[in-house]
Amino acid sequence: MNDKYCYDEMTWPEIRDVIRNQPVLLLPFGAVEDHGPHLPLNTDNIIVVAICQEAARRLKGEVLVMPAIAYGLDEHHMDFPGTISVDMQTLIQFVSDVVISTARHGFTHILIVNGHGSNASIADLAARRVVLETGVVCAAVNPNAAIDPTLAEPTLSKMRKSQPGGIAHAGEYETAMMLHLRPELVDMDRALKEQSQLKIEYFNWDHPEPSAVAWQDWWSRMSESGVCGDPTLATVEFGEALFETTVENFIRLLRAFRTLPIRSRQDMHETPSDQKTQGG
Repeated sequence: MNDKYCYDEMTWPEIRDVIRNQPVLLLPFGAVEDHGPHLPLNTDNIIVVAICQEAARRLKGEVLVMPAIAYGLDEHHMDFPGTISVDMQTLIQFVSDVVISTARHGFTHILIVNGHGSNASIADLAARRVVLETGVVCAAVNPNAAIDPTLAEPTLSKMRKSQPGGIAHAGEYETAMMLHLRPELVDMDRALKEQSQLKIEYFNWDHPEPSAVAWQDWWSRMSESGVCGDPTLATVEFGEALFETTVENFIRLLRAFRTLPIRSRQDMHETPSDQKTQGG
């Protein structure tokens, strides 16, 4: 069995052989944007790639990880130097084109693994286009708990120290994950608490309260530092526990996703009698 789990580290004959085993193919989708004065611009990419690669390493042949799409929808962060933004229509086309290429080679179960909040709708629409144009099983998932806490539970709720509003962006969660994954890139001396994001009935920026409203404002109208949360409470121990829980839950998700069948379509414009007549 081939022990490689990075798509672009394989030769084309190796890819041809791997397709026969039909691993779940993962496409990490991140961003380059401000994460306060204490975290690097590539925080979203580091976290999502690490989750994907660790799951693939543990699953040994059941999962293959593609090179990450490192830039996302980030116009609302452009007031902060260093941010890279790509037009939303371009992203939908680009992300889905990448995945459609893999479907043309024979991969049947593909996940767009999103690590940046504003990419969530892009990833969903790209996955839908892939399904409609190829018929394969393609979906989107958000393992970063700053976007969706599902895969980080129950650790997120049990171990967090921050109050509601402390997780949202560059806060306790992302800082803890980075302290675990790339501590040399974290400057805790510059970490500061800033929770100036809005919270009204039916809308909020943090867990555990669900938000019924999807809305994104210019980031500089909510934050002076780029932070919406409380990174000062983050610890390596919290990051280690979050990462382990997320990877374990992600592995369960991947194994279930791999079993999804590809069923035949049926044209409901025709009645059973029409079909019988056409068939003789």
